[in-house]
Amino acid sequence: MGKGLLEGRVALVTGASQGIGEGIAREYAAEGAAVALIARSEDNLYRIAAEIEAAGGRAGVYAFDITDCDRYRAAINDILKRWGHIDILVNNAAVVWYGTILEEVDSMEHWRRTMAVNLEATWYGSKLVAPHMAKQNWGRIISISSVQAMTPSGGCGAYCATKGGIISITKSMAVELAPYNILCNVIAPGFVRTPMSIIDGVDETTTDWFLNYYVGMRKIPLARAGLPEDVAGTAVFLASDYCRYLTGQVIVVDGGLSSTF
Repeated sequence: MGKGLLEGRVALVTGASQGIGEGIAREYAAEGAAVALIARSEDNLYRIAAEIEAAGGRAGVYAFDITDCDRYRAAINDILKRWGHIDILVNNAAVVWYGTILEEVDSMEHWRRTMAVNLEATWYGSKLVAPHMAKQNWGRIISISSVQAMTPSGGCGAYCATKGGIISITKSMAVELAPYNILCNVIAPGFVRTPMSIIDGVDETTTDWFLNYYVGMRKIPLARAGLPEDVAGTAVFLASDYCRYLTGQVIVVDGGLSSTF
């Protein structure tokens, strides 16, 4: 894009070290925003930040686990000290655990970790930035859900539950924060080619089954898997001044997949 749609804005993107988060961070920087990159993978974050800055953008690295509330709060304070304000939050960080309801488990560790990263951190991060956005009477909170929130598949119940929860949290926040001109929306991607689409070492979007069923039979009407850039374009719109009268909504970015259900 590169049209200056986010010039002067400061954006936080969680899970920014790869996939959809990386794609959004790069697009935001290209549109003029200063971008705080948040994730655990320090090496990836510094590589992405260096590439953004080499292209003339602004980026800061914050490598920590977003379930660590103290580290998250400290990062927010540092961003405010560095750039003076916070305008946009993208709640993107996520993990997925595959396991059926019939499988024996020794503990609820996987379930709790999925809830903590995907759902609790979305709530806590939003809670941290909202007061600062309210003071300036402008803000955008964009959370990444999934079509799995509306049409869950088997074997990933914890993930689906968190993605549904993100939609509910966002709708509630949209009502609460509307008087402060803080718009809260959800992007629900379908199949997107990212590291998360790799299962047991195989990218599911490149398998014969996926290509024959979703592409060949056009179960995805646009006949391809999505790319991080496809989601990032929507995220740019939702963060921009072109988005003024849209809040509490779920924007599905799935190539038409959900239209075939």
